Amino acid sequence: MRERIFITIGRSALLCGALLVVLLTGTVAQAAGPAAGAMPPAEQNAPMWSRGQHFQLRGEIVSVAQDGIHDPTGEAVQILQQPYEAMAGFPRDDAGMIDWVKTLRNHLIEPRMSVDGSTDGGEMFPVDFDVLLKNTQSMPWVRFPHLPHTEWLTCANCHPAIFVPQAGANPISMSAIVQGDFCGVCHGKVAFAPTLNCGRCHSVPQDVTLLR
Repeated sequence: MRERIFITIGRSALLCGALLVVLLTGTVAQAAGPAAGAMPPAEQNAPMWSRGQHFQLRGEIVSVAQDGIHDPTGEAVQILQQPYEAMAGFPRDDAGMIDWVKTLRNHLIEPRMSVDGSTDGGEMFPVDFDVLLKNTQSMPWVRFPHLPHTEWLTCANCHPAIFVPQAGANPISMSAIVQGDFCGVCHGKVAFAPTLNCGRCHSVPQDVTLLR
């Protein structure tokens, strides 16, 4: 049986369970010497998904100690489950990245409501409505689906700290997302990278009314 996972999201930090933390959290290697997995200083400020090697993104079979993301000298690399073991057989999208929504709906993972499994963080209530974002210049509009997000996150994970629940109150841009704000709080860390499969977000042709 696969281990359960939990996700608790704050403004600038993500606490993830065993299946996700093995891949994209932890301290970036900053060792002075050429330790295995160490990252060149010039790459340390690059977006997370462009650093190191990723089983989640590209199916690369590499140990946590050598992935270029975790500190190879840290104690955590001795206890974290290997991504290629934890995520073996998870479905992937057409860009080759793990599709966490399908993984959830195929019952391969079962998110917890909080770090300790209690309901202190509130109940999860799946909400099935979409938000259409039209400030996309020449790109297709973005359809944000609440359902796959609220199936494993409570509303308080995103509102109001990350997104103010009011139309026009959030100056979302690709630049902000790439820097880790708005959608970038998760995407590029524990969800698919925002620049590796544009069509997963920019999915609605302009001037087409979205009906649900």
